[in-house]
Amino acid sequence: MFKSITTTMMLTFSCTLYANSITWLQVDFAPYYILQGDNKGQGRDEGVINLLKNVMPNYQFNIQHVPSSRALHELKINDAPTCMLSLYKTEQRKKDYFFSSNSSTIGLAPTIALHSEVTQSLNVGSNNSIYLKDLVFKHKLILGKSMRRSYGEQVDGIINNIPSDRIIVRAGKDSLKSLTYMLVKRRIDLIIGYPGEHVYLQSKFPNAHNLIQLQIKEASKTVKGYIGCNKIDGTGVFLELADEALMKIKQSEDYQSLMLRWVPENLKAALIERIKLN
Repeated sequence: MFKSITTTMMLTFSCTLYANSITWLQVDFAPYYILQGDNKGQGRDEGVINLLKNVMPNYQFNIQHVPSSRALHELKINDAPTCMLSLYKTEQRKKDYFFSSNSSTIGLAPTIALHSEVTQSLNVGSNNSIYLKDLVFKHKLILGKSMRRSYGEQVDGIINNIPSDRIIVRAGKDSLKSLTYMLVKRRIDLIIGYPGEHVYLQSKFPNAHNLIQLQIKEASKTVKGYIGCNKIDGTGVFLELADEALMKIKQSEDYQSLMLRWVPENLKAALIERIKLN
């Protein structure tokens, strides 16, 4: 009898503890989450979570930092209502997670970073896009990329066919930072990454001012992220309310500013139009 009462009290306490409470998983992945340094707290996704918090006062938002390599695993196994702000929504992931209907973020697809004089020698303007295939196969430039990063089926297909002597692959959390350093030192010709990553990392190198970004013609123009949550009681209702909240905040200048914060000037116009349609 006593054991039954105790169990009931524990369950009641647990339900009360988790009621209207959401844990957001955050990873050390600048510029989406900036956990240290001069720009600490100014990450794009951190900012969107704060905007949601302002329009969802009935929810308590908790933050949990996890290694990026374990983020999806932690999201799946957490026993409290837990979400990540910006995930790709795929059919495979839908089997393990609930997703928002409205996108939570929008950004430009992967870009190529390279020295401006290289684009001049190829007769490519700073506002133009270019075929990745031409850069590596026709012009025989050396590409740097991070290990285990995907950039879309078509772009991945091109990368997978690049001869080993014209591609440098780096592993680890700071792999793109290492590649950016190599690019600045002209040890490689170009690197692939997302625009915000390039802008953030280039700000850490004083000699990176002559680097520019070009969109990849083989890639889609933009990529969208969605709120993804573990499949337990409470997250379904939260996502319904979050969808309404997203519709509100996406009309604000603050949201648009967050989406543009880490986008290079020559590519901002391309994203502004997409944000309006998002």
